[in-house]
Formats: sequence, C-alpha cells, structure tokens
Amino acid sequence: MENFMEKQTEYEQEIDLVSLFFAVLHKYRQIFAAAVACAVLFGAVGMFKHVRSQKAAEAASENGEEIVRTAEEQKYEEDMVEYRAAQTAHDKNVASYNHQLKQNEADQARAEFDIKNAQEYIDKSVLNSLDPYNVNVANAVFYITTDYKILPGMDYQNPDYTGAVLSAYSSLLTSHETIGAIAEQFGMEERYMRELITVSVDSGTRLLTISTEGKDAQQANDIMDAMLKRFAQLYDVIESTVGEHETTQVSLSSTTTVLTSLRDQQQNTRDNMIQLQNNLTDLQSNHELLEQSIQTADKDFAATEKPKDPKGAGTSAVKYAAIGFLLGAVLVAGATVCSFLVEGKVCAADELQKYCGIGVLGTLANDASQKAKGLDAAINKLEKRPDGSMNGAMVELIAATIHSRVPQAENILITGDISAQQLASLRDALQACSVLKGTTVASADSILVSSAAVQQAAQADVILLAADCACSKYRTVSAQNEKIRELGKEVLGCILYA
Repeated sequence: MENFMEKQTEYEQEIDLVSLFFAVLHKYRQIFAAAVACAVLFGAVGMFKHVRSQKAAEAASENGEEIVRTAEEQKYEEDMVEYRAAQTAHDKNVASYNHQLKQNEADQARAEFDIKNAQEYIDKSVLNSLDPYNVNVANAVFYITTDYKILPGMDYQNPDYTGAVLSAYSSLLTSHETIGAIAEQFGMEERYMRELITVSVDSGTRLLTISTEGKDAQQANDIMDAMLKRFAQLYDVIESTVGEHETTQVSLSSTTTVLTSLRDQQQNTRDNMIQLQNNLTDLQSNHELLEQSIQTADKDFAATEKPKDPKGAGTSAVKYAAIGFLLGAVLVAGATVCSFLVEGKVCAADELQKYCGIGVLGTLANDASQKAKGLDAAINKLEKRPDGSMNGAMVELIAATIHSRVPQAENILITGDISAQQLASLRDALQACSVLKGTTVASADSILVSSAAVQQAAQADVILLAADCACSKYRTVSAQNEKIRELGKEVLGCILYA
C-alpha cells in the first residue's frame, strides 16, 4: 500500500511539472516583452557606466595622472597591435592582387583582340591560303623613257625626271584609290588585295615591274588585267603633272613558281597564332591564381579574430543587456510559477479527477483556444488542448454518456463557476442533442453563490459541473462538489473547457 501511494505521489508531481511548464510557456509574450525591456534598461546602464569610466580616464590623462591598466587591458592593446599589422598586410596584398587582376584582364582583352584579328587574317587572306610551292604569278614589265638628253660641252643640263615618273607610277598604282577599286571588283578587302599586288621600279634601268598573285592562274591574270587598265589610265595624269614620257611594254607573262618567303611568312602566321593562344591560356591561369590568392588572403584574415576590448562600450552594453534579458525572463517566469502554485487553477482533465474526485465527461475548446493562432495554437496542440473543430461531436458524446448512465433522467442541471454565457451555450447544445430529447436541461450559476442553483439542484435528477481552465480552481470545484453532496445529490461528472 505504501509503495502504491509513493508511485501515486510521484505521478501527481510529474503531472504538476508538465502543467507548470505549459503555464509558463503560455506566457511567452510577457516573458519576451519583460526580457527585452530589461535588456534595454540594463544595456543603457552598462553604456552609462562605460561613458562615465571613459570620462574619468580622460580627466586623469589630462591631469597627468597615470592611468592604471589591468593585465587584461594590456593584453588587449598588444593583441590589437598584432591585429592591425595583420590587417594592413592583408589590405596591401589584396590591393596588389586587385591591381594585377585589372592588368591581367586588360592583357586578356588585348590577347583576345589579337587572336580575333589573326584568325580573321587566316580565314580571309588569299595570300595566306596559297600553296607556297605552287604559286600562280603574272608579271608585266614596262620601260619608261623621257626626252632627256645630255648636252655635250654645256654647263647647264636639262633635268632628268625619269625617276620622278617611275615614282609617280609606283605611288599611284599602289594607292588606296587603285587597290581599293580593284579589291571591290573582286569582292575582297583592300588589305588582302594589297598582298597580291607588287609594284617595283628600277631607276637605273628605267623599268617598272607589276606582279600579281592569285589562288589560281585565272585570278592572277584577272588582277593583272585590272592593274594594266589602271596603268593606262594614269598616263595622262602623270604626263600633265610630271612630264612627257613614253611607256613600252617589255613583257607580259603568267607562270607558276615556288616562294620560300611565302612559306616562311605562312609559318610565322601559324606560330604567331599559337603564341597568342598560349599567352591567353597563361593569362587565364594567372587570373585564377590571383583570385585564389585573394580568397586565401581573405580567409586567413577572417580566421584572425579581432581582440575584444575589455572596457569597450559595445562589450559592456552587450554584457549588461544579456544579463537584463535573462533577468527579465526569469522574473516573469518566476511570477508565473508563483501564480500557478498559489491560484491552483484547473489544468487538465486527469488532474481534476485526481484532485477533486470528479470524472470528466468531456473536454471542449474555450473561446481562447478557438481563437488561438500561430505559436499559441502550436502550444495548445502540444498541450493536447482541443481547438474547437470537434466541439459539436464532443457535445454529442457527452449527451450519449449522460443518457447511457442515467437513461430515466428528466431534469439535468449544469452549474459551475464559469460565465453565464458559457453555461447557457452548453445548456442549449446539450438540449439540442437527439439522445436527450424529452429531457429538460437547465443551467445555473455556481451553487456556492446562487440560491437559485441550490433550489434547482434539489429538484434535478442529474447534476453536471462545468469548469474552465482559464478561471476555475481546484478548491472551488471541490467546494461545489461538497455542497452538492450536502444536498444529498451526486455530481455525475464535469465538463471541462480548456
């Protein structure tokens, strides 16, 4: 028997602790508000104390008094010297890396531009596509003469302008106007056409040579024909501007030859492209290394923890605020615990049965539980309180229980220390149940304060107590039960609002 009583006491204490936990948890708003208020208040106190201490230290320094530093403060100053040195080195290195990154990106842009131009030249240049061992060449040689003669025995000689005529032909044949027009005729850019045309002069022999190259013999000859046509058009221009002269075509030929110089030029073009691509690859690799270096420097510096000022305003304020936050939370939680222990409010159905000896017929959701949302609803769910969605079904179950236990009852009285509105609502709900059809259900205020309730209880066949966790107390419920027993009646059970 003793062991059974010990186990019963331990179980009741466990239930009390669970109920106490939820009673505190339901006060989370008040706890948080008090914690924040105390944190702000204590933080302000901490800031005030720090400012006052700083002013006292400044006053002592101005008066020439020695400021006594604690070992903690001296350690902080030494650590700050090391921290600032590390920060300076980090900033300097990162600035250098960023400068190198910008230069690297500019070099990459130039390299990409050069590669684009080189690739465009490789794709579009006719000369670069020629087979250096099988080059189709067309040649035309002209002999240029003027009326220049040496006068024997004369000190004054007429000027020999043959060289000027040759230079004029060479300049005009290779001008933008000439090469551009021929390039347009062949659907080619001027710079690529200029590679296929060579004009050379020899003042000693008075010979002018025009050479053209092409992807085949036909193209080389067609370009030559265009050049010869232009050559003929220049005669009048040069005669009017430079002087009279005569042109004689010495030869016109078309042949296939080997140009080792072209082979070397094409090889240089390929080598240049490879070098440009390798240079771009190296620049990209260096860019990645620089980015990694910046990340490493940032990571290393981030791992260096900044020393905390033992007398800093922030540190002092945070410390006091943390103390205030905890103290505010503890004060409200402590007040809630005291209120819980002193008031002895009904918390759960099983506790009501144990403490008051009254069975609970069913539990319904009160107004607060039905309106609960968010965190309040979550706490109610954790506490296993009803949310009101099953109130109708629970009333039907309570009515069926009453009918099954007292099938011959004609008058049912509901009384309790809850509001008259709750009692009336419960009465109407039970009266509307089909199983209680023909039975009169009445409600009355607490039998401890209402004489009408005493009279109704004396006439009732069944008496039900109603209690609400929001306001009902164990001692009140017990007192009502005792009062009903004094009238020679028994309470069938209790309907609990939670």
